[in-house]
Amino acid sequence: MELKTSDVAARLGVSPKTIQRWVRKYDIPLRKNEAGHYLFDEKTVALLERVKFEQGAAMEAPLTPKRPPTPLRNNIPIDALHESIEPEITRVSSRLEQLERQLEQKADDVVSIQLLHHRQEMEEIVARLASLEQLVARLEQQLNQQPPAPRDPSKQPKRKRRGWGRVMGLFA
Repeated sequence: MELKTSDVAARLGVSPKTIQRWVRKYDIPLRKNEAGHYLFDEKTVALLERVKFEQGAAMEAPLTPKRPPTPLRNNIPIDALHESIEPEITRVSSRLEQLERQLEQKADDVVSIQLLHHRQEMEEIVARLASLEQLVARLEQQLNQQPPAPRDPSKQPKRKRRGWGRVMGLFA
């Protein structure tokens, strides 16, 4: 039995675009008819049902079909169907777990590299700070070793006479 995308979408309760997206995302091998449309068999439909279950049943409203879905040609028992797709589901699940582990490892690697980079930057800042402290210490030492400059009496400001103006103001 071969179903079209719209039939599978109606059967799973999702839009045909969602079915096409899942086929591309999970690289599900399908035959195409002469018009280039996907043709689904019961094994693939069962696999997509599993994908829908794992995806949390895509939250988009199914489109109402313009024509009724094509009737089933072979009545395959559900148990036999599950047995036939179980190895495929196991393969997809193990591949998904492997990809998740690889993603976690990549994330750990990125964080490790960032930490090393930050540590290197901090070491550079500490080295620069130490050199600045040494420079300040040398400058302070040079400043302390210089004798005080003699004061030139001609450049000293004149002292104001305080109180003399008050006394003179009494006679004015």
